[in-house]
Amino acid sequence: MEIADQIKQVRQIVEKFYEENVVWGFDTPNYTPEQRDHIVNIGTSILCTKWNIGYSGGSFVQAVVDNDLMKAIGAADVTNIQALKIYCQLLYNTAKPQTL
Repeated sequence: MEIADQIKQVRQIVEKFYEENVVWGFDTPNYTPEQRDHIVNIGTSILCTKWNIGYSGGSFVQAVVDNDLMKAIGAADVTNIQALKIYCQLLYNTAKPQTL
Protein backbone atom coordinates (compact mmCIF):
# COMPACT_ATOMS: atom_id res chain seq x y z
CA MET A 1 0.00 0.00 0.00
CA GLU A 2 1.28 3.47 -0.89
CA ILE A 3 2.19 5.85 1.94
CA ALA A 4 -0.49 8.33 0.81
CA ASP A 5 -3.11 5.58 1.05
CA GLN A 6 -1.88 4.60 4.50
CA ILE A 7 -2.08 8.21 5.70
CA LYS A 8 -5.60 8.49 4.25
CA GLN A 9 -6.63 5.37 6.15
CA VAL A 10 -5.15 6.74 9.39
CA ARG A 11 -7.01 10.03 8.85
CA GLN A 12 -10.28 8.10 8.53
CA ILE A 13 -9.52 6.33 11.82
CA VAL A 14 -8.87 9.68 13.54
CA GLU A 15 -12.01 11.28 12.07
CA LYS A 16 -14.12 8.36 13.29
CA PHE A 17 -12.49 8.52 16.74
CA TYR A 18 -13.13 12.26 16.94
CA GLU A 19 -16.80 11.93 15.97
CA GLU A 20 -17.39 9.07 18.40
CA ASN A 21 -15.41 10.33 21.38
CA VAL A 22 -15.49 14.10 21.59
CA VAL A 23 -18.38 14.58 23.96
CA TRP A 24 -19.93 18.01 23.95
CA GLY A 25 -20.39 19.04 27.54
CA PHE A 26 -19.76 21.89 29.93
CA ASP A 27 -16.06 20.96 30.23
CA THR A 28 -15.40 20.32 26.52
CA PRO A 29 -14.48 23.28 24.33
CA ASN A 30 -16.88 24.04 21.52
CA TYR A 31 -14.45 23.44 18.66
CA THR A 32 -14.88 25.38 15.44
CA PRO A 33 -14.73 23.51 12.11
CA GLU A 34 -11.18 24.84 11.67
CA GLN A 35 -10.16 23.54 15.11
CA ARG A 36 -11.75 20.17 14.35
CA ASP A 37 -9.72 19.92 11.14
CA HIS A 38 -6.57 20.92 13.04
CA ILE A 39 -7.21 18.26 15.69
CA VAL A 40 -7.82 15.61 13.04
CA ASN A 41 -4.64 16.62 11.18
CA ILE A 42 -2.53 16.52 14.34
CA GLY A 43 -4.15 13.26 15.47
CA THR A 44 -3.31 11.76 12.08
CA SER A 45 0.27 12.93 12.42
CA ILE A 46 0.46 11.47 15.93
CA LEU A 47 -0.70 8.01 14.83
CA CYS A 48 1.45 8.09 11.68
CA THR A 49 4.49 8.99 13.79
CA LYS A 50 3.71 6.26 16.32
CA TRP A 51 3.21 3.68 13.58
CA ASN A 52 6.17 4.85 11.42
CA ILE A 53 4.03 5.81 8.44
CA GLY A 54 5.54 8.54 6.28
CA TYR A 55 7.64 11.18 7.99
CA SER A 56 7.75 11.95 11.70
CA GLY A 57 5.64 14.79 13.04
CA GLY A 58 6.88 18.07 14.47
CA SER A 59 8.00 18.85 17.99
CA PHE A 60 4.49 18.79 19.50
CA VAL A 61 3.57 15.51 17.81
CA GLN A 62 6.86 13.88 18.81
CA ALA A 63 6.43 15.04 22.41
CA VAL A 64 2.94 13.50 22.57
CA VAL A 65 4.16 10.22 21.07
CA ASP A 66 7.10 10.21 23.50
CA ASN A 67 4.72 10.87 26.43
CA ASP A 68 6.64 14.04 27.34
CA LEU A 69 3.97 16.30 28.83
CA MET A 70 6.22 19.27 29.58
CA LYS A 71 7.64 19.32 26.05
CA ALA A 72 4.17 18.86 24.52
CA ILE A 73 2.74 21.80 26.47
CA GLY A 74 5.74 23.92 25.55
CA ALA A 75 5.29 23.18 21.85
CA ALA A 76 1.47 23.30 21.72
CA ASP A 77 -0.71 25.96 20.21
CA VAL A 78 -4.00 26.98 21.86
CA THR A 79 -6.07 24.28 20.13
CA ASN A 80 -3.58 21.54 20.91
CA ILE A 81 -3.49 22.51 24.60
CA GLN A 82 -7.27 22.04 24.67
CA ALA A 83 -7.04 18.77 22.71
CA LEU A 84 -4.32 17.04 24.74
CA LYS A 85 -6.88 14.74 26.38
CA ILE A 86 -8.23 13.74 22.97
CA TYR A 87 -4.72 12.92 21.70
CA CYS A 88 -3.94 10.83 24.79
CA GLN A 89 -7.20 8.93 24.46
CA LEU A 90 -6.53 8.41 20.74
CA LEU A 91 -3.05 6.99 21.40
CA TYR A 92 -4.21 4.76 24.25
CA ASN A 93 -7.35 3.39 22.58
CA THR A 94 -6.33 2.99 18.94
CA ALA A 95 -4.48 -0.08 17.71
CA LYS A 96 -2.67 -0.18 14.39
CA PRO A 97 -4.83 -1.98 11.81
CA GLN A 98 -3.26 -5.06 10.26
CA THR A 99 -3.90 -3.60 6.81
CA LEU A 100 -1.30 -0.84 7.34
